[in-house]
Amino acid sequence: MKKRPFMHKFGGILIALSLFAVGCGNGADSNTNSNSSASNSSGSAENASLKGLTIALTGDAIGFDPQNSTDSISSLISYQIYDRLVTFNDKLEIVPQLAESWTTSDDGKTWTFQLRQDVTFQDGTPFNAEAVKTNFDRLINPDKKLSQYATLGQFIESVTATSDSEVVFQLKEPQGAFLNNIAVTSGSIISPKSIQENEEGIAKEPVGTGPFKLKSWSSGNEVVLEANEQYWGGKPGVSGITFKTVTENAARVIMLESEEADIIDKVPATDIERLSNDSNFTVNTRSTNRVGYIGINTKHAPFDDVKVRNALNLAIDRETLVKKLYEGRVEVATSFISKNSFGYADVGAYAYDVEAAKKLLQEAGVAEGTPLRIILAANTVQDRPAAEFVQNSLQQLGFKAELQVLELASYLDALKNPDSYDLFVRGASSVTGDGDALLRDSFLSTSKSNYAFYNNPKVDELILAGGQALDKEERQTAYNEALQLIKADAPWIPLYEDSVQVGYSSKVEGITFLPSLLWDLRGVKFK
Repeated sequence: MKKRPFMHKFGGILIALSLFAVGCGNGADSNTNSNSSASNSSGSAENASLKGLTIALTGDAIGFDPQNSTDSISSLISYQIYDRLVTFNDKLEIVPQLAESWTTSDDGKTWTFQLRQDVTFQDGTPFNAEAVKTNFDRLINPDKKLSQYATLGQFIESVTATSDSEVVFQLKEPQGAFLNNIAVTSGSIISPKSIQENEEGIAKEPVGTGPFKLKSWSSGNEVVLEANEQYWGGKPGVSGITFKTVTENAARVIMLESEEADIIDKVPATDIERLSNDSNFTVNTRSTNRVGYIGINTKHAPFDDVKVRNALNLAIDRETLVKKLYEGRVEVATSFISKNSFGYADVGAYAYDVEAAKKLLQEAGVAEGTPLRIILAANTVQDRPAAEFVQNSLQQLGFKAELQVLELASYLDALKNPDSYDLFVRGASSVTGDGDALLRDSFLSTSKSNYAFYNNPKVDELILAGGQALDKEERQTAYNEALQLIKADAPWIPLYEDSVQVGYSSKVEGITFLPSLLWDLRGVKFK
């Protein structure tokens, strides 16, 4: 079997040479690529009096089982606890982590990884090929009903440990985005001891090989991580990280300015300029691969009618939404996946035409005052202005539109019950840097994450073809056609290409901000 090499053992050295520091002033700043072992050690890590880092987030985590969680905050925290075979640098390029090198067969179905041999889990269990096999044997078992089975597990036929340091993946079909799919949180490697002895407790008692380990979790209040002193990549530059749940925008800003927090997520628009002009703080503004959208429950009448779904899209003035509500910090979405992700195709934003929308509703027989329930997660503060804007637009169209703001856990429960909503507010992030997983999760008729209950057999065929092709042009052609069909069927109201603003003390450096909305904190330290 002829093999194609993808990376070599000196990859970590090359990555280390490409590092550049975050935040030496105010305004826009550079990012640190700290995903390799060479970037993790720092002189300050040898100091016994290292400070702890405090981060104020908009919401709480749900749990830290990376194979069975989908919310962004759980993923962000889990990213610090676990490592993966491969990971991303700040440009979303694949780089080594627990694997030193890998090859693939010409047909793209067999992947062989050479593993690091100097790694130990936080519970003392050695990392080896059997540990990798134990993890993926769990993930590929449909009886486990893990949320990441659809994203990754269902495409893997088997995993074989051929030696302590070599593991072989056999895929059911070629997967053009396989490396991307194992580089995200769902590809995290859990201690095999946890899987064998405490599988039900992984979400609350995570054990990985990462630079930080869980110390405590007070639900709704804070998650406390402590440094993993035995981390294979070198001791972290801070003694630990406390993630505090602070839902109020103003409260997070006050915490940053009073030094109660070192980093805050989602800086409010009203504070961006002021903080940027203060030398004590840095505001990192960056485009992401997240599309803010409102999904439509296509099982519910009258929204099972494509005319009605198109009417909803025509009723939204996206240009006004972007310019007035978000002050130009975001862009009008021109597709269902971000332009920062592979697979993007510009299918064009829906036009703004209220009269055409009213005509479609009349043709569909939709009566004035038809009730419409929109659900929104309380922690998605960046989406709330858009949700209220859409609610108002649909009220003007004649619907009796109600916006229900739910705590995250209640929101996720509601999505599992199609009778509990007509529209749902959400963001679609291509966390892998590739549109494959997002398209399968969101639009494949068999996906458990297809909360619009969209079903088009031709779109299914094209999404699967795009995922299985190894040639990028062939993949893109399939995605182009799929996205055009999705636009015609209108199961979503795509609104904007998101950007995020993270504020932090100018005393902090070494954060890697990924376009996928994850932060890699293994290189973080105080100046």
